[in-house]
Amino acid sequence: MRQVIAALPDTLISQIAAGEVVERPASVVKEVLENAIDAGAQAITIRLEEGGCQRISIQDDGFGIEHKELHLAVLRHATSKIKSLSDLESVASLGFRGEALASIASVSRLSITTRTAQDDHAWQIQVNGGQTVGDVSPSSGSVGTTIDVQDLYFNTPARRKFLKSANTELGHCLDVVRRIALSRPDIGFAIWHNGKVIERWASGNIEQRVDAILGQEFHESRIALESTSGVLSLRGFISKPTASRARADQQYSFVNGRFIRDKVIQHAIRSAYQDVLHGDRQPMIVLSLEIDPQLVDVNVHPAKTEVRFREGGAVHQFVYKAIQNALSTGGGERLHENPEFTTPHTFTSISNPPSWVGQAGNQFLPLNQNSKHDIDRLFTQINSNTTTDISSEESDLPLGHALAQIHGIYILAQNKHGLVLIDMHAAHERVLYEKLKEDLSTGIKVQQLLVPVVMHATEVEISKAEEHRHTLAQLGFDLATLSPTQLAIRTIPTLLQKSDPVMLLRNLLNDLDLTGSKAVLDAAQHERLATQACHAAVRAHRLLTLTEMDALLRQMEQTQRADQCNHGRPTWVQLTIQDLDKLFLRGR
Repeated sequence: MRQVIAALPDTLISQIAAGEVVERPASVVKEVLENAIDAGAQAITIRLEEGGCQRISIQDDGFGIEHKELHLAVLRHATSKIKSLSDLESVASLGFRGEALASIASVSRLSITTRTAQDDHAWQIQVNGGQTVGDVSPSSGSVGTTIDVQDLYFNTPARRKFLKSANTELGHCLDVVRRIALSRPDIGFAIWHNGKVIERWASGNIEQRVDAILGQEFHESRIALESTSGVLSLRGFISKPTASRARADQQYSFVNGRFIRDKVIQHAIRSAYQDVLHGDRQPMIVLSLEIDPQLVDVNVHPAKTEVRFREGGAVHQFVYKAIQNALSTGGGERLHENPEFTTPHTFTSISNPPSWVGQAGNQFLPLNQNSKHDIDRLFTQINSNTTTDISSEESDLPLGHALAQIHGIYILAQNKHGLVLIDMHAAHERVLYEKLKEDLSTGIKVQQLLVPVVMHATEVEISKAEEHRHTLAQLGFDLATLSPTQLAIRTIPTLLQKSDPVMLLRNLLNDLDLTGSKAVLDAAQHERLATQACHAAVRAHRLLTLTEMDALLRQMEQTQRADQCNHGRPTWVQLTIQDLDKLFLRGR
């Protein structure tokens, strides 16, 4: 039976729109906080009841709203952020659509209390389920705005049933506040739940805010990042590969102060970590990208967490290179350039004395004959190395001078800070790997296939292959279009001759189209190089001379990312004099 076309009631239209904007209590928190920041707030208080399901009250000290404009604030598509299409194409504010308050009001009991600096008192408006209750009336309150949202989804019970427990919804609300707080460390935040303060962050700098939110684990492993190129500027912190997580729950990316989940940015992060962080491990990051607003479209998703860059490939390469360079500073270049380094891997001091301390008659460990022989041989080796003067040179060498080899696995070295322990296989593996990558960068060797591989492709894939034909040829892929649905692969990179050419090409085409990068190809090649480096590196239990050990240390100091192996494990650990003193209870 044919259905009659009819216009929907305004209330239903608002409720449908609310379904896109107000997914759960956390969505309300996000939209109201963004409005508060746009209003110039310097201090924001969030009060929640039952995880926000029962009540959400957000108070700010911003500019406030003129009482004559209060009725417009709860209307759909009414905003002070934009006036024309040109304004939309260069949005600098967090909010701009004018839908948030109207959508919230349509599915809750909403009140807005606001006061500007010019007003003698505050004003209030109330809206229940999209219907204004009474007129704008005088009220009490300081300069700024308080948004009070109660009984979310009271008029849409089916939607309310999809809400989770109070603790779960509270967790989502806290995640939203953390993201916004990280983007604006200059604003103070206080979060209350069921009448109790659960979080309070004073205004300050980004370092203080990151430490307050992400904690000690990130503080100890973070690497500062700052890079600028033309209209692009990237600042923030990334974690060392040795401090990775199983989930990507501590990755915060911002574009012009807006928290985003963007495929280009995420791909750049994964690519930058690909040869130092393997498996499913995820780094911790806080990155803020500043870009000309005209070069990014923020109006592509109702939640405004997705953006579209006009030059996605350029953004990808910029972020990728910035993170790679920052990771490199944690390794050899930093060791070489700055002897006053802060070590990437420090010994965790023992808080409690060893169990043997205080045991009468057992404060010294006896040496058997074999142990004594080994120690004699050790000191003979050290004394025989006449070319090494530890006292005169250690201050100029971050990793110091080798003293001995321990169990054929570790190198013991001395620098001015104390002792350094080096995993010789892992360290040599990284040195060889970086050398192989450097050799690869000079040119890609191509393998001609005796029989071309025929690939069944979609029209989109063939179009991508034609568009990127020149780039693909430079990367070692010679392609021929056989039909509207078939491609012939005639050459591939020699290093990847054992790989599946069809799967490799498909992934490469997707990468080139999405980001303009060849990260998939690089990852495949680097995986082969990593295997070669692992097999060629010095093996455990191979005895090295002090000269050979010193040579390895010098190579590490000249190698990028020398502080971790190809699998993300640390290659060296620093034990400071203070650490050693604590072990032996000196000064107590």
